[in-house]
Amino acid sequence: VLVLNKIDLVPPEVVQKWLHYFRREYPCVAFKASTQTQGHIGQASKATARKQGDLSTSLCVGADTLLQLLKNYSRCHNMKKAITVGIMGYPNVGKSSLINSLKRSRAVGVSSQPGFTKVTQEVQLDKKVKLIDCPGVIFSSDSDDASGLLLRNCISVDALEDPLPSAEAIIGRCRPDQLMSQYCVPRFNSAGEFLYMLAQQQGKLKRGGVPDKERAARNLVQDWNTGKIPFFTLPPEEAPKSDAVVL
Repeated sequence: VLVLNKIDLVPPEVVQKWLHYFRREYPCVAFKASTQTQGHIGQASKATARKQGDLSTSLCVGADTLLQLLKNYSRCHNMKKAITVGIMGYPNVGKSSLINSLKRSRAVGVSSQPGFTKVTQEVQLDKKVKLIDCPGVIFSSDSDDASGLLLRNCISVDALEDPLPSAEAIIGRCRPDQLMSQYCVPRFNSAGEFLYMLAQQQGKLKRGGVPDKERAARNLVQDWNTGKIPFFTLPPEEAPKSDAVVL
């Protein structure tokens, strides 16, 4: 089962395209974990979850659909069985927040810092469903790509020795007019020139008044990982379906 979390960070039509793409192979649920910081963790109604229009609510959206899907697995073969569900994914994608939203309480700790969950934790959702909160998973194919992991917010900005490659990757992905408008800098011709002007604009200077591009790069990556720089991608184009031939 795939959970498409943090759907409030992208336009609804983008969410629908990704749902359509993933559902060709697996059950996929659109989800927004609760952002409530005090009191009981609430869940939005089914009507709100289906509509996906106003996601500014602090309530969880999509919990009803996911819970029903999990309980269907526990009722397979016309008999009720207890199931254990592992919650897996990259660091900082909201695994612990998803568990708390389903449980309607702060059953496990959460943090915006990547790698906060260090050990496996079990949470009993009800008599038939147990959830396992797992530490973030980084695949071996990604382990050598520090910039890519940083842009996924899988590792902390402070843990990176050189933030410039990651900042340059961000600048290459974003539209120049978007960065110019957001950071109030004039038109630029390269990533280095943008970081130079950004350091000047933010007052990040070395001795002698030389703009500190490294500090500006760290700030840019931090803004990216905290969602201050709006960005999304669309799913790959579907391969054309060929007509079936009976031999």
